[in-house]
Amino acid sequence: MTAMTMPGTGRRDLIRRRPVRAIKIHWPVSHRTVAAVGAGDVEVLRDDESLAALLRELRASPGVGDFGLYEDVFEVSIGAEGFTPKDGALPAFGAVGGRTLSPTLALTTYIDAAAGEDEISQVLARIVAAHPWEVPVVEFSAPLELVSRA
Repeated sequence: MTAMTMPGTGRRDLIRRRPVRAIKIHWPVSHRTVAAVGAGDVEVLRDDESLAALLRELRASPGVGDFGLYEDVFEVSIGAEGFTPKDGALPAFGAVGGRTLSPTLALTTYIDAAAGEDEISQVLARIVAAHPWEVPVVEFSAPLELVSRA
């Protein structure tokens, strides 16, 4: 824990810096889901069948999204994935040779930086196995720190 003076207040607050690794998963969803989330209807995330598969795998992975008093923590960003499948590809969306744009959500969650390699490999394998794309886009960060109140 670290004590720091809050600028302009003269107050000293304790903060906690926790080493974690981020897992960011780019996941295809329906146009309806992207539009609803963009309009502020986050409840639609509970109903998207594609996303449900990912959320099940994350919930089945102990330690993923663990924030102490909160569990299953994740953030969602709206986006689009652009790609052109080459010869030999079997795209889940689009066609070989065609430039494709897919409605996509980027879901970010965290795992403790001290997690063992076996645990990390199991989590990543679950995500990749559930992913509907032939070549999943999953980012796994180097250790970074999350900051919270102590």
